[in-house]
Amino acid sequence: MSITTPPDIASLSRLLTGDAPLALFENNLDPDGVARLFFEPISALQAWDAASVRSTLAEIDAASASGDWITLAADFELGYALEPRLLARLPDTGRPLLSAWRWKRCIELERSFADTLIQAGIDELRRDERVAGLTGFAGALTESAYCATVEQIRALIADGECYQVNFTFPLKARSYGAPLALYARLRQAQAVRYGAFVRHPGGVMLSRSPELFVARSGAKLTTRPMKGTAPLGHADALAGSVKDRAENLMIVDLIRNDLGRITPNGGVQVERLFEIENYATLHQMTSTITAEPVRADIGEILGALFPCGSVTGAPKIRAMELIRELEREPRGIYCGALGWIAPGGDFALNVPIRTLEIDRDRNTRLGIGSGIVADSNPRAEWSECTAKARFVTALSPEFELFETLRWEGVERHCPLLDRHLARLERSARTLGFRFQREEIVGVLTRAVSEIRDAVPRRIRLVLKANGDIGVTHAVLDPMADHPTVTIAGAILDSRDPLLAHKTTRRAMYDDTLRAATSAGHFDALFFNELGELCEGARTNVFVRLTGVLLTPPVACGLLPGVMRQVLLDEGKAVESVLRKTDLKHAEAIYVSNALRGLIEVSLAS
Repeated sequence: MSITTPPDIASLSRLLTGDAPLALFENNLDPDGVARLFFEPISALQAWDAASVRSTLAEIDAASASGDWITLAADFELGYALEPRLLARLPDTGRPLLSAWRWKRCIELERSFADTLIQAGIDELRRDERVAGLTGFAGALTESAYCATVEQIRALIADGECYQVNFTFPLKARSYGAPLALYARLRQAQAVRYGAFVRHPGGVMLSRSPELFVARSGAKLTTRPMKGTAPLGHADALAGSVKDRAENLMIVDLIRNDLGRITPNGGVQVERLFEIENYATLHQMTSTITAEPVRADIGEILGALFPCGSVTGAPKIRAMELIRELEREPRGIYCGALGWIAPGGDFALNVPIRTLEIDRDRNTRLGIGSGIVADSNPRAEWSECTAKARFVTALSPEFELFETLRWEGVERHCPLLDRHLARLERSARTLGFRFQREEIVGVLTRAVSEIRDAVPRRIRLVLKANGDIGVTHAVLDPMADHPTVTIAGAILDSRDPLLAHKTTRRAMYDDTLRAATSAGHFDALFFNELGELCEGARTNVFVRLTGVLLTPPVACGLLPGVMRQVLLDEGKAVESVLRKTDLKHAEAIYVSNALRGLIEVSLAS
């Protein structure tokens, strides 16, 4: 179906924030960059094994020829299925090697319209969902293990096994907030020509790739491999680097040979060599190679070119054999291909580097790596990898951490201070906040020294990502007699990693608590998407059943409260998954926090 006129922004923004499959491909680097938004899927075309790859590619070609718009996602491991000499090395990944979607609608958008549309989508989100990011980064390799493998590759090169190997590993994390909000943050941090936001039944892909794999316009193919990286501010050094030029030229020659398999003699041209492209966090060296006339179909083109030589090494076959031996996990979409195919066969596919895969449980994966040659310095290669990951690792949290402590005016101390500080430190370490215990205690001590009366107080200790500390305090209001709780209307997502940390991203809690207290209740109890009891807006919850005090485990999606932990440590409560029927049949219901201790409540009808 041909590109259609955009409907109103409100309709499109609701599509962006919904659950239905959708794909946005965009260039927000160039002033005249365009975006293509695909929605209303017709069907999916997938190849789960080598035997179905050729037929799936033929279906894709036929769908394009019949007038369909198509988006395509090819895992790096597809390359092992396309090359007979590599078939024995094809790993069982448990996921499709190739996925394509036929779409009923495709809209072409100017860059400014795409900017407005994405912001409108953000505005549609709940306030808490607009706060998006990543936490719990963990690399599959330590620096020492990475450097040892680089030395192993250098030895293989010295033995004549290959000239270069692109060696990669995954960085894993958990995401929080809406994927669209995270994409918007990445998009703002680093503009690129080949960005993509793809939502599919298994999760989402957020790509901020600067690298073109291959594009077709009529009978002309264009490739722009990227090889050579330097930190921000070192563009001149990259341009003059003999090592990076040699690596780049090696890949240019490899891709020229690949293109020559589907192009008449003399049809392959190197149009530009060793160009430096500047991005927000680094500089990259690219070269541009074209081929025409090319009459091959998409299957033949991928068979000749896939995966891109810039992410394999040279010679390509031997490098891919070594990749399977050296890398601990399949790459997935990382280093594969991601893009669109127009009716009639023109297409644009990126190399999905700088690309996040987020599954439905918010588990997030980012591949990083570099090309290893004979004179590679292992530490320098590690630094290059960390530089490539900085577009996500450098994202600062859009919230603060805080603790709410009880101040005993008569004894002039906070009874659970050590527990509060321990929890704050755990959260700070996990979320990338600067934590200096001595500084925090000093600020807190100075603040409470100003308190002259003996009245119990509520102390709020706030920690910013940069380590700045704030302390405020107020008189603790007396409790009402016979407190009640109600059931919150909002549902928690047990997969949200921020629920285990006390953060200022709590609009849903604050709104719910405001409504509950306005109706005369002390708190409101939340359930998660599985129907499991979680916590109150300002308390943890306990239920007494058959004489045992039970409280939901943290895995249900809740804050591990300080008073809750005291009760668990003292053996006065145990963890158990609880549901609404447990509330109904409870011998007693309690809520707790560090300000009030354990309070018996009744459930409002």
